[in-house]
Amino acid sequence: MKIGLAQINPKVGDFNGNKQKILHALDALNEAEIVVFPELALTGYPPEDLLFNRDFLQQSQQALREIARSVPRNQVVILGAPEKEGTDLYNSAFLINGGEIVGSHRKVLLPNYDVFDEMRYFKAGTTGTVLKFANTSVGVVVCEDLWHPDGPAQWAAATGLSTLISINASPYEHKKLNNRLSLLKHLAKSFNVNIVYVNMVGGQDELLFDGASLVVLNNGDLICSLPFFEESLCVADLPVTLKENVTAVLSSKLEEETKVKTISTDAVVSDSTQVAQNVMIPEDDIANLYKGLVFAISDYVRKQGFKGVIVPVSGGIDSALVATLSVDALGPDKVKLIYLPTRFNRPESFEDANLLATNLGCTLSVIEIDHILQTYEQVLREKLQKQTFDVADENLQARIRANIAFYLSNMTGYLVMSCSNKSESAVGYGTIYGDMAGGFAPIRDVFKTQVYELARYRNSMKPVIPERTLMREPSAELNVNQKDQDVLPPYEVLDPLLEDYVVDNLPFAELARKYGEEIINKVLRMVKSSEFKRKQTPVAPKVSRRNFGKGWRMPIVNGFNPDRDTGRE
Repeated sequence: MKIGLAQINPKVGDFNGNKQKILHALDALNEAEIVVFPELALTGYPPEDLLFNRDFLQQSQQALREIARSVPRNQVVILGAPEKEGTDLYNSAFLINGGEIVGSHRKVLLPNYDVFDEMRYFKAGTTGTVLKFANTSVGVVVCEDLWHPDGPAQWAAATGLSTLISINASPYEHKKLNNRLSLLKHLAKSFNVNIVYVNMVGGQDELLFDGASLVVLNNGDLICSLPFFEESLCVADLPVTLKENVTAVLSSKLEEETKVKTISTDAVVSDSTQVAQNVMIPEDDIANLYKGLVFAISDYVRKQGFKGVIVPVSGGIDSALVATLSVDALGPDKVKLIYLPTRFNRPESFEDANLLATNLGCTLSVIEIDHILQTYEQVLREKLQKQTFDVADENLQARIRANIAFYLSNMTGYLVMSCSNKSESAVGYGTIYGDMAGGFAPIRDVFKTQVYELARYRNSMKPVIPERTLMREPSAELNVNQKDQDVLPPYEVLDPLLEDYVVDNLPFAELARKYGEEIINKVLRMVKSSEFKRKQTPVAPKVSRRNFGKGWRMPIVNGFNPDRDTGRE
């Protein structure tokens, strides 16, 4: 059976654009007998509260009917879209053949954890779905339906079919692919079915979809793998269990199993004698994380219609990485670098920023801001009778820089990039409406130690980030001889601690045993007190298991202290 995998990059709500993308894929995959698109491919994922808009749903239904009319009799299309019935809305996989919608599978298991809110919008389906061809049958599920050992995938597989098709919108997480593939192989062998896993690709606000669609045989062999972070089309040739071999078991099982519905089509699929070969897939390593961040920038800028990006560079590692990612995503002609020094910036900072710009092929605009800072200081000290130079004056510099960056953004139509990383965001080591400000924050879900790892990886291909930038001790350069470690623990200690607390939710007692109670008390106080800052930061691509965004929903006003004595003995 020839199954077409359509790993496409839809834009939420762009029905005309998405429809054309789907029709183009159908045309390119005309030899396929079954063509499979991702979950909610017609609307984009996640459409969120657009699903409450009646015009949105009507346009979705109209686009679905128009696509259906283009599907010939000898082809079946499986397409994700919302399905309205009365007042109920379902996340469905529509089954299309011969110009008609012949049925649908309604997603049964609605995720409502981490970044997912599907119970807010959808009603759960109740049955597994088997699509009967003239000479065989396949099961159809939607994303979460596949992952549970006693769910729609297992219900459909129990009828004796040979192939299970899963449409997905599974967000990227660094190093997630190996777990995904291992689970697919386990399920394929457990259910004794071939599994066709088609995943969405693209960036949508803070979510990043990696694609990496897979086809696994019932013995666990991988026979097809699509690339990370790229639209891709291919046809996989799968062996078929013909009707005469499955009719008896299918009929008897369906009589016993009320959790499965069947949808029939007269279409015929061909038998395959092709011998499956193992396929190697790219490692989900630091190179893949780098590729994902580049893709996130290009997709956000393109879908939002910005002309390019503005990166305020400081000579430090964070802005150097963001500038390099931006150039790799958009090209040097669409990246404007600005350097905004005060008297606290060391000469080597300009030298490194200038060398970075030269290496990237970008122009560096230098705008001195010390005189602006002095004007602020003079006026404020006269009015407020303030004599000391303190954190308020430090933050003033960052806010002046942000004002200039956004002024240039208004002039040019370029998007301001924030260079704040996850370590700084976690503990509030950044200036709200200053260096934390921007229209997009590509590394805000990347720890500081990973920033260095990404920079070294990029330099291993072609050195662009100055070596001194990699070697210098991190500093915000807002005061004389300022160092990050004047305030923070070393990043080699801070980052694992934050991983344990933010991502893995380790309790206070366990954290204290690992890192010491004094440092834990300090860091956790900083994390808690910085929540109001994080709530006002720009959108950032989620690349970890838990990000500061959809995956972290902490109240700002919060009297809870994890170190409080709870009567433990």
